Amino acid sequence: MHWDESYFKQVARRADQLAVMMYDTGVPSGKLYQQLLKSWTHEILDWSGGTPVLLGVPTYDDAGVGYHLPSVENLRNALLGLHAGLNRSGTLPNHYQGVAIYCEWETDEAEWQYWHEHFLSP
Repeated sequence: MHWDESYFKQVARRADQLAVMMYDTGVPSGKLYQQLLKSWTHEILDWSGGTPVLLGVPTYDDAGVGYHLPSVENLRNALLGLHAGLNRSGTLPNHYQGVAIYCEWETDEAEWQYWHEHFLSP
């Protein structure tokens, strides 16, 4: 999410649904990435103005491209940051529709297991 608030809000007003890519940041640390996703989750839901939102998280391994570090931008760190952002308000906004995984065809068994344990389970 590299758009400023004004532009994001303009797009949200014109969209039926937003699926926001929350990766390819080049952030070098898992803790920094988690903090970034915490902040982005809060901003995205706030700035979307009630437009339905899916938050995009990574499960692919484009190592060596500079903008994506699979050891940092992964499902575990993404969900930790996302959940911290969602917990900030105490209740889930009605327009939050969930998470979009990119890309399911590269998601391995360990990631699916983590997904089931840390997102799908109550």
